[in-house]
Amino acid sequence: MATVAEVKEIFAKKGLRVKFPVQDDFLVKNIDIVERHTYPGGGIHFLLRIAFIDNKGREVSELFPCDGRIERKKPLITVSEEIPKPLTMAPLPMRGKVAFENAQEALEYIGKAITHLITDRGYQGIQQGECDLYFEKGSRGFFINLAPRCDDAGLGRTKELIRLRGKHGSGHDYALVVPAFQDSLGVTLLFQENWFREHGEPLAGHRMGVYGVNNSDPNLIFPFTIYPRERDLARYFMYTGPQWSILRNKYVSTRKRGTTERDGNSV
Repeated sequence: MATVAEVKEIFAKKGLRVKFPVQDDFLVKNIDIVERHTYPGGGIHFLLRIAFIDNKGREVSELFPCDGRIERKKPLITVSEEIPKPLTMAPLPMRGKVAFENAQEALEYIGKAITHLITDRGYQGIQQGECDLYFEKGSRGFFINLAPRCDDAGLGRTKELIRLRGKHGSGHDYALVVPAFQDSLGVTLLFQENWFREHGEPLAGHRMGVYGVNNSDPNLIFPFTIYPRERDLARYFMYTGPQWSILRNKYVSTRKRGTTERDGNSV
C-alpha cells in the first residue's frame, strides 16, 4: 500500500491537487472516484472516497475533493455546473443585500439557510442541546454551531465541536456555519481569509467543516474546509465550491468601485 505522501505525489505529477488533511505516513488502502466533473477550459474536479489506515490501525473511509486541469485536443462534453435543485422544498427567498444590521440578524439568517439545506437532503432536526443545531439521517448525526464572524469567538465554537467529535465519534459530521462576507459585522475579508490560512488546515484535520452562507442568497452555501461525509451534501458542496472564487472576486471588485455593504447592494 502507498502512503498518503506517495499518493499526493502521484496526483501532483498528473496536475491534480487533492485536499487530504491527514498524516503523510498513513497507508492508503483504496481510492474510488465518487463524482467527476469537467469544465470548459480543461478544468476537472473529482470527489474521491479514500480508505486509509489511521495511527490506531483502523481503516477509515472519507470523502475528499480533488481538482486540476487536463489538456485535450478535443473538448469533452461538460457536466452541468448548475447547483442541484432542492429535493422537496421550495428555495428560500433572496435577501437582496449583503450587510447585516447586527450579529443576531446574521445568526438567524445563516441558521435558517443551513437548516433548509440539511433538511432538504433528508435529515431530521432534533433538539439535542449540545450544539446550536443538530440533525439526524439514519444513524448519522450532523452537529452544527453558528458564528457571525471568523474570529476568536468563532474559533471557540469549533473547539466545542471538536470536543463533541471526541465524545460522539467520527461517524458523524461537524460544522461551523458563518456568513460568507462579514465586513458589516466588523471582520474584513482579508482578516477572514487570514483566519482560514491559520486555522483552516487544523480544522480540516479534525474533520471540521466550515461553511459560508451567501449574504444575499440563502440557497447558496460554500465549503471553506472539508465536505460532509453524507453523499448528497458532498455533491451539493462540490457544485458550490468552485463558485466561491467567482463571488469573492465580484465582491472585491464591487468594493473597489466604492460600493459597500451599507448601500444594501447584493452580490
